[in-house]
Amino acid sequence: MLFVFGMAVLATFLTAAPAAHAACRSPKNICKHLDDCLQRTSDPNNKYADGIRAGVYGRNGQIVSTGAEACARDLGKEQQWDEWARGCSELELFQMAKVGLELGKAHCDRYSQ
Repeated sequence: MLFVFGMAVLATFLTAAPAAHAACRSPKNICKHLDDCLQRTSDPNNKYADGIRAGVYGRNGQIVSTGAEACARDLGKEQQWDEWARGCSELELFQMAKVGLELGKAHCDRYSQ
């Protein structure tokens, strides 16, 4: 009886583990979105680009996420952003923004959908 209970508990942990470590659903789209946000220099009130940069320089994924979400609202892509970023960790967003700042949009094609 104890063996059966132990197996049930183990099965629960094994099936729950992938959800706890989910990856970004659309890293290529996120990468391109971050680059679009960072490149929008025509708007003098482009505070979200400043926020994304501040998040990268401060190594803070939450600030990167907040800036990218604000940019998506401004561009009318909030629903798309929500779909793309679902499952992304703050670390993943930070890493994508950091590489984007260093290399630009050209590196986005390395991500698969």
